[in-house]
Amino acid sequence: MSLGKMPGRKSAGLALLVLATLLGIGHWIAQGVPVALPDVSGGKFACVSYAPFREGQSPFQEGIIIPEWQIDEDFAALASNTRCVRTYAVDQGLDKVPEIAARHGLEVLLGVWIGSQADKNRLQMEKAVDLANAHPNTVRAIVVGNEVMLRGELPREKLAETIRWVRQRSQVPVTYADVWEFWLRHKPLLDEVDFATIHILPYWEDEPVGIDEAVAHIMDIYRYVETQMPGVTLLIGETGWPSAGRQREGAVPGLVNQAAFLRGFVTAVDAQGIDYNLIEAFDQPWKRANEGTVGGHWGLYDVGRAAKFPLTGPVAELPGWKLWLTGSLLFGLLPLAWAALRRESPGTPAGWAALTLAGAASGTLLVMQARYVVEMSRMPFEWAAGGGLWLLSLGAMLVLATALARAVEGRTAGRTERLVSPVRLLALGFVLAMCLGLVFDPRYRDFPSSFALLPAAGFALLALLRGLPQTIRDEEVGLALAILPCALFIAAREGPHNAQALLWCASSLLLALPVLAVRLRAKQPPVILPQPSGAGTSGH
Repeated sequence: MSLGKMPGRKSAGLALLVLATLLGIGHWIAQGVPVALPDVSGGKFACVSYAPFREGQSPFQEGIIIPEWQIDEDFAALASNTRCVRTYAVDQGLDKVPEIAARHGLEVLLGVWIGSQADKNRLQMEKAVDLANAHPNTVRAIVVGNEVMLRGELPREKLAETIRWVRQRSQVPVTYADVWEFWLRHKPLLDEVDFATIHILPYWEDEPVGIDEAVAHIMDIYRYVETQMPGVTLLIGETGWPSAGRQREGAVPGLVNQAAFLRGFVTAVDAQGIDYNLIEAFDQPWKRANEGTVGGHWGLYDVGRAAKFPLTGPVAELPGWKLWLTGSLLFGLLPLAWAALRRESPGTPAGWAALTLAGAASGTLLVMQARYVVEMSRMPFEWAAGGGLWLLSLGAMLVLATALARAVEGRTAGRTERLVSPVRLLALGFVLAMCLGLVFDPRYRDFPSSFALLPAAGFALLALLRGLPQTIRDEEVGLALAILPCALFIAAREGPHNAQALLWCASSLLLALPVLAVRLRAKQPPVILPQPSGAGTSGH
């Protein structure tokens, strides 16, 4: 049956394209809606974690020394929003921190990085003691080791000996910092410190806590630790919320959620006189190597040293949403140019409408993909891989938009549609590769749904308009067969609260299931319709 005899499919296809376009526009508008949040009491944070590394810098770079001017520039910005900074080491230029902090009226929780190498530990310990004793009015305390027990880099007895060495020589208080559960497992360390520094990160809990319960969760944990370690002075040494990255169950990264958490947390602890330190001052791109996209987006400031949100007044998820919307609409014009270049322009208003709407809807996904590449890319290889993937997605948009327009018009497949099968093969391969990563190594992996949704929705609409393909390649069937159990497993493990995971799995299944349907149909025996009596005879 020709498409001309199926006006219902044609209308449904156009209606779905209109809906997709409106959803794309609505997405950007929703990102720009200001959300009312509580203001930060006192106008400044008590203390924030500070790492000095900017784009292209990393503590793992051999011989790196952060210049003094860079730290001075950072502290000038931080002094308006905080009263204190916490560091994690005293090498790589961080030995200048106490001196520079004093110039800006900042106090310092001076960190000593303790690992498994005794010689490096001793250098850190000696330098920290010298700095603290030289700047007792600036250095509030020395933090000897950060999550050493969590990482398992030293036996508890050796760590206790290390803390004791520093405490015996320091003129300022000494503490150790670790996740709250590990403090409860290693209470003997309390004998070696002046106070305990505990980390409570709702996002990273074994059972992640959503933004609505995050502050209450911290207060509950704090009170619980108080009962388990009576008489011990506590400092919440790390807490915060990421502004971008993968969702963990009900814990959703985002700018509004980050601002809501920080403002709500500070209001709650200030009311109860609880001391704290936030993680962290500036986004740290190098952390993405260990923690994925989310690791690089915990800062109050972005990597360019711009404040992400004000401490008072409403906050929007994407203040520059109009620019992103404009970009989406401009990208949406590319299929028109492509069709003209290939001499496959539509011949009817319905075809032009389908081509334009498919471009507009795809433009939103392309811009979302571009934002994701910017958020996750950290080094030339990642930029190249992300950029290459984006270009493939752009190609898929052009091919599918052109095919959809011709299908709406009921025209036969054109030259561009010869690329439909290769595009589907590449999309299946990409989705399977990501699914396998999410099955076997999921903790720090994102759900890049916009990359899967564009081809999945495009092929689904094409199947609606033209029907399923008559044949399908074995390679595509094999990929689709592998995607099916992976997507179902991911959805089951991530749970019903993880919208990011569910969208990824739904997009993956939407891409895979039509491929499997073609193969299943091919295995069915042909249906032979009964013929009327006398059919095929001469009538005599």
